[in-house]
This record gives sequence, C-alpha cells and structure tokens, in this order.
Amino acid sequence: MNVTRVDGGTDEYARYGDAYVKHSDGTLDVVRTGSRVPHSYHQGEWIDVDGDERRPKVRRF
Repeated sequence: MNVTRVDGGTDEYARYGDAYVKHSDGTLDVVRTGSRVPHSYHQGEWIDVDGDERRPKVRRF
C-alpha cells in the first residue's frame, strides 16, 4: 500500500493485512497488522492512497 503526500513523497506500507480507512472529514488512517494504534494523516497531508481499504464493521443485534 502506498500513501502519496502533498509534498510529492510516498509512504510505503508493505505488511500483509495493512489497510486504510478514509474518513468523511478528509483524514486517513493506516491500520497496520498487529498494531492497535493507526497511523493517521490529517486533512491536507495526503493526496492519494493505493491499497486495500478496510471495510467498516457492521454490528448486528
């Protein structure tokens, strides 16, 4: 998975199972396998992301 930053640089995440979550406020979280805390990008820090998008968990009664 690659995250393209505004400054033109690219952050690469290469672990199996890494995924991203785009939020409606423009932020991006990269969820790393085995980590409980996601790496976050604020609105305006990133331009594009390429990789697996994490599906939201749907809780059923």
